[in-house]
Amino acid sequence: MKIENGSNYLELEVQLETDSSLTSCGDALIGIAVSSNGYSGKNQVWVAKQELDLFAASLKELEKTRKGEAVLNSMSPDELSLKFYSYDSVGHMAVEGITGHQFIGSVTFKHSVRFGFIIDSEQLVKLSKASWLNQNDA
Repeated sequence: MKIENGSNYLELEVQLETDSSLTSCGDALIGIAVSSNGYSGKNQVWVAKQELDLFAASLKELEKTRKGEAVLNSMSPDELSLKFYSYDSVGHMAVEGITGHQFIGSVTFKHSVRFGFIIDSEQLVKLSKASWLNQNDA
């Protein structure tokens, strides 16, 4: 799923763990690619099922009321923090976040990209209907 505004974009590729014999069943491996005002990055992070459920509920409420925010965080700290929110009283929407990765070798390096841009509310509607956010609606 791609959320975009001009040359700015956030792309999410989601793979849900569906093996019910695993304790990670319902968790998601999310590939993220972002380009925002000249800064870009890619990452792959795990998000817990409970976090996905909270995000889905808050995203649906945000889409309905055009007030508040919906936040998604990865299992590992500092790998992904994503926020969709209304930035004014009229209900205009934006997305912002950070994604990063720590490279551990003989020297440890932390890499990250912060991003943010305005989005059209119709893209929020499209995201709220994504199958990976509606896994409990069957």
